[in-house]
Amino acid sequence: MKMIMVEKEGLKEDFIAWNVAPNYARIFLDKCQEFDGLIALSPQMFNDSMHLDNPHQWFAVSCAFWCRVYREAETSKGQLEALASIRATYYLANFLGQGSITVLIARWWDCAKQLHGLHSLNVSLVARQRIEVKHFH
Repeated sequence: MKMIMVEKEGLKEDFIAWNVAPNYARIFLDKCQEFDGLIALSPQMFNDSMHLDNPHQWFAVSCAFWCRVYREAETSKGQLEALASIRATYYLANFLGQGSITVLIARWWDCAKQLHGLHSLNVSLVARQRIEVKHFH
């Protein structure tokens, strides 16, 4: 299996684009591994700081990272993995009341629509066939 890695300089640019505060970017990078200018996502990623507790910032960090993974993906499977992570971040941010992040993700999704071909965040690239949705009560 391949580790999930992105170029450090590109990730730093995305941190700026997503308005990630420098101290949040720094702790994220410190928790990751660096190999020849690449940042590898750590298998043990958690916030053990007492003061960096702004959920908006952590969602922005996640968005910056996964959008960078999508941008650098070399295979369609890599792109699928990144899109699924971006989608999961979107819905989790919605559930936790992080409306500004959901708006930013939706804008990113719309801008990348020509690349991934998905008109909406609730559409699966894996299952493109038309299915009837049944609700069980």
